Amino acid sequence: MKPIQLWLGLGFLLLGLGSAWSRESPIELTLSLEDLTQTALAHSSQLQAAKLGYESSESEAKSAGSGEFPRLGLNANYFYQTYVPELSIAPNEPPEAFGEANNWSAWATLNWNIWDFRSQHEMADSATEVSQSQDELYEATIRQVTLAVRMAYFQAKVNAEQVRLLGDSLKVAQNQYTDIGHQFKFGTASRMDHLSSHQEVLNYQRQFRQAQANLAESLRDLYALVGVKEPADFKLPLDKHMEDALPDTIPLPSVWLMMDSTADSLTMLRKEEVVPPNDQVPQLRTYAYMADSSRSAANAIHSELLPKITLSAQAGYENPDGPILQTVQQNIISLSASMPLFDWGQIVNDSNSKQKQAEVYEQNWSQARTDLWRDWNKAKDQLSSLRDQEKLNDEAVSETTDLARLTYKSYKAGTVRFLEVQTANLQALDAKIQSVSNNVQLLMQLSVLSSLSGKQ
Repeated sequence: MKPIQLWLGLGFLLLGLGSAWSRESPIELTLSLEDLTQTALAHSSQLQAAKLGYESSESEAKSAGSGEFPRLGLNANYFYQTYVPELSIAPNEPPEAFGEANNWSAWATLNWNIWDFRSQHEMADSATEVSQSQDELYEATIRQVTLAVRMAYFQAKVNAEQVRLLGDSLKVAQNQYTDIGHQFKFGTASRMDHLSSHQEVLNYQRQFRQAQANLAESLRDLYALVGVKEPADFKLPLDKHMEDALPDTIPLPSVWLMMDSTADSLTMLRKEEVVPPNDQVPQLRTYAYMADSSRSAANAIHSELLPKITLSAQAGYENPDGPILQTVQQNIISLSASMPLFDWGQIVNDSNSKQKQAEVYEQNWSQARTDLWRDWNKAKDQLSSLRDQEKLNDEAVSETTDLARLTYKSYKAGTVRFLEVQTANLQALDAKIQSVSNNVQLLMQLSVLSSLSGKQ
């Protein structure tokens, strides 16, 4: 083969390898809680449905309010008759036509319920209060979506931290297995210790893979809440901090994740002014407005028992004017009054039904208020407990880490069994996982308090 052909072949080979590597190289994905929350508020189907519900009820309220004003309209009519009646006025005189074949009329009309004991006004108030309740429901949905995204994000963060900690423990176990393998080769470690060390490596590998699957699941849940397409392949996700200390036998991830630090999340949540629950919480105001709406509807229906006065007016042209074959301009004005005398209790029962519905909403409001304060106090209690445990966890992590190091050192000196090394390693891992879980649970409880807080 000629040298130039050899170099070209090597060049294409390297180019192909480079292209394959770039295709398989994992991407880096930054997951910001604030950005994900804003994306969810823009794309959440649940939130969009709540917004459309509010807009629909707002239009309905405007429609109901228009009923209090006069209504103007135009009416036109045309008909053609083939037979026009005729009549002789005097004997032996030719008959006269009463009308003509072409008939038409055009009217401008006005109708106005000038007095109905505020029945229409109460109905408009009822529709307006329904609209306001839908607005509060929309605000409550914003809180629900925000809380759901935060909970999913923090769950993903816990899973990512567990993957990282298991990776650290797996790397330690692999180093110990290599060390014991050398000792076994030279007869200073037993086969039992060698096998036990290998079983520890296998156990951590299983736990690591399961934790990685749990992380992938939580990431998919998160993006399902956010309402956008997953930006990466979440099959094998790993924390970006593991890139320089990846355990042996662990394949490259499908995506490197970079998430907010616990300190940054804590700072973000503390910026939100957390006010204890009050009557301005959207969940409560929804019930309050619905109760007012039902009371207004009950009043409107009850007013139908009283007289209603309606003004009507017309102005227009008619052709012909009866038997007179000419176009006439006509103006008509009328007042009418009506009231029911007997309806088998329909109006009264309907009004009572709306009043009872108002009482139902008031009871729902009372129960929701009780539940709100219960959940608030439970979250505060959990937050206080987690803060107390935080110091204990820090101490436990420090001590179990030293204990694991000293136990392995004692094993190498021949003073303890390898089983004690495994126990110490497991204690150190459990302490670290508990500390991470405690810190993230603290963020979750702060998120719950924010979703339950009142308005200033």
